Amino acid sequence: MKEHILIEKAYRYPVPIVNPIPKDCTFQENHGYWVNNSTGEVMMLSNDPRRPQSKKCDLETGEDQKGE
Repeated sequence: MKEHILIEKAYRYPVPIVNPIPKDCTFQENHGYWVNNSTGEVMMLSNDPRRPQSKKCDLETGEDQKGE
């Protein structure tokens, strides 16, 4: 049986290899955020370049990949 046209034509992104768990940080489950072990600073409030920019693994799609 043939797949649905949207499934057949859709681009399938490779699974990211990056480990989302930051080194030297601990997740505070009761508060819901990461804390830097060496400074005690909340990761999202710091200027740490490795901090996540969103909660999801966002990928540029649609208009950004059309080459317009």
